[in-house]
Amino acid sequence: MKVKVCMGSNCTLLGAMNLLDQIESLRELIEENKEYKDEELEIESIKCLGYCKETDEDISPVVIVDEDVIFKATGQIVMEKIMDKMRIKS
Repeated sequence: MKVKVCMGSNCTLLGAMNLLDQIESLRELIEENKEYKDEELEIESIKCLGYCKETDEDISPVVIVDEDVIFKATGQIVMEKIMDKMRIKS
């Protein structure tokens, strides 16, 4: 699974660094837990994804989990999305 965190100025001002730290901490927890797929969680910080330039709305911070774009990303929303995608379905 690949997670991209926008580190453009708007996203950084609105918490992207904190989100990046939370995702990295979650990666460590997932690697230790057998309830999750044995799939690597790739985390990439992107200089700017450019979504905020396409709209007048306040959509920062922006995170992409695989192909799912999350606008106004919060730690809770991003963590739930990652854990749901990584959880082994019984």
